[in-house]
Amino acid sequence: MMEPELKEILKDFPHGPLCKYRSKASFNWKEMCLLVQGKDALILKHKIWSTLQKDPLFAHSTSKLTLKEARHLVFQRARKLAEYDFMPTRHMVGRPELFDNYVMAVGQYEWSVLVKLQLLYNFAMSALYGMGSERHFDDIQRLMNKEIGACFCLTEISHGTNTKAMRTKATFDVKTQEFVLHTPDFQAAKCWAGNLGETATHAVVFATLFTPDGENHGLHAFFIQIRDTNTFENLPGVTIGDMGEKLGLNGVDNGVMLLNQYRVPRVALLNRTGDVNESGTYISPFKDKKKRLGASLGTLSAGRVGIASMATANLIKAITIGIRYSAVRQQFGPEDGSNSELPVIEYQLQQWRLFPYLGAAYVLLQFTRTFRKDFTDMQRAMMNKENPDQLAAVGAEIHAISSSSKPLSAWLAQNGVQECREACGGHGYLAASGLGNIREDNDANCTYEGDNNVLLQQTANWLLNLWSLVQRRQSIAPYTPLGSATYLDSAESILKSKCNLNTPHQWFEPQALLDAYQFVVCHLLRSTAARIQQLMGQKLDAFTAKNQAQAYYYRPLSIAYCEALFLIRMLRLLNDPNIPEPLRAVLKLLTALFGATNLMKNISALTQGGYFQPNTSAALEAAIEQLCERLKPEAVALVDAIAPSDFALNSALGHSDGQVYRHLEESMASSMKARPDWWQLVVTPPMKASHL
Repeated sequence: MMEPELKEILKDFPHGPLCKYRSKASFNWKEMCLLVQGKDALILKHKIWSTLQKDPLFAHSTSKLTLKEARHLVFQRARKLAEYDFMPTRHMVGRPELFDNYVMAVGQYEWSVLVKLQLLYNFAMSALYGMGSERHFDDIQRLMNKEIGACFCLTEISHGTNTKAMRTKATFDVKTQEFVLHTPDFQAAKCWAGNLGETATHAVVFATLFTPDGENHGLHAFFIQIRDTNTFENLPGVTIGDMGEKLGLNGVDNGVMLLNQYRVPRVALLNRTGDVNESGTYISPFKDKKKRLGASLGTLSAGRVGIASMATANLIKAITIGIRYSAVRQQFGPEDGSNSELPVIEYQLQQWRLFPYLGAAYVLLQFTRTFRKDFTDMQRAMMNKENPDQLAAVGAEIHAISSSSKPLSAWLAQNGVQECREACGGHGYLAASGLGNIREDNDANCTYEGDNNVLLQQTANWLLNLWSLVQRRQSIAPYTPLGSATYLDSAESILKSKCNLNTPHQWFEPQALLDAYQFVVCHLLRSTAARIQQLMGQKLDAFTAKNQAQAYYYRPLSIAYCEALFLIRMLRLLNDPNIPEPLRAVLKLLTALFGATNLMKNISALTQGGYFQPNTSAALEAAIEQLCERLKPEAVALVDAIAPSDFALNSALGHSDGQVYRHLEESMASSMKARPDWWQLVVTPPMKASHL
């Protein structure tokens, strides 16, 4: 029996055009919803969406706003959202899975509101928790009380992903017990920081730390005040400008900042991994600089962890619209004289275009839930000052995972949204479809917190370090505590293995796909290491050798590693003995389609490495076709289990009642007049004979 509270949330859908496919599903969509989202998450999402829907401030705008209007409205909404306090601070650490669902729920309504609020308070608190110490608890409390608001200043005008080259300096002055922060020129100005343009009073600023002896201790974070908390005027020594209008997320005021010999107290340094004492001596619990960097990199992964969840939320919205519309829209049909048309979801090509992204939505949902917990566990361990060596290993692995999962999730969402847009034909191009806003807002996920292609090199570097241990026959287990690459310990036997799966049905097993992926990763690792050695043997330096191995070695290696990790995390769910069999069966099909579709991109590695036999790829292609057909009756119920409310979805094409044409008519009703107001101004009356 379902609890009364859940009955109110998981209501039956109204009778309509989608009922035909909903009735064909082999599983109960409500049970699936509870499995993949969880009771507490569903209650939280329902509370958020129902509350916002009743509040006139959050009514969807039907007209295009100016930049000033958009920012003002978003600020009002963010302030009201803070008052609602849907996600108390204690849940951010204690209930990480709830925090991700909060992010998704608010973001699926409007990302600008969520981004503004998160950057003002929660993102800064996370940075202070992860990188600061007890001396920053007062700042955390002020953020919790909304007394101050912050921004995150890492990127500079001339440097983004290459954090080692950041040019903002922080030099310690022993006499005054202050750090002097300085921007040497405009190219070193901090930029793109959300809320910096108009809103933030404080900032987490990253600068290269110099002690009085002139030694460079690398990049460190400082929590500093940049505006007067009463007047909002810039403090002396701080110059702030506005980045202007963007392609999307225009409710967020991104800014640019220069610091001119700006002095801050010694305790402004976030000192979890390194500190400067009163005499100007640098101290750190990490004796090895690389391990200190590893721990710091793990903390800096917070933004990328969040972006994976944001991209997942966007993909869920898009695929809900695409599949519901495909189940209603009818085109063509068999030439049997019946003149009946088929819903476009019946066509194999439509299934082949959309269903892999439905699989990706479920796989990413599982991955982001588990990865958020990994990250929160690391933050908790750092606060408790646990084993530095273990923390360094976890931090390095989280950095490697986030440096590949952020790009892949962002790309999956961006490509998925575009595919849904095109699959919905001309109506998908309407603003009323909702797909345009999703696409523009998700676009930023491909760039901020690190360019996707550059980030992938970080993952490849970590993997190559592990491979050097494998070649020396050392266990890599201590260096992959999260288990994302433990199979590399078996690389020798994996590389000798051959694939004997020559029938389509054999590829329905996710484990078979994971086995193939692990071969791809091991093969690409071996090939990449060999390529680097070959290039260096040609008298090239290490930098040039890596540069010439990026396109066909580093990049595909990192992508394959991450796709394998997605399958590993999904198999954890599938192997849970408590899952009802009807749910497990359809989730296996979804996972298999996701894995098989992406594995096809690695045919070259599978063939060159000797894993695939001559007819194996044909069996894999046939499996994809059959999986699409098997998932056709399940697709609508599968999106029902993960879809946001109609209020949050805000799409004429994706409404849960399936009444596409009624909602399209409603979206155009206000413009349906006999003639527009401007008609007489531009149309000349017909000429009469008497005028000649």
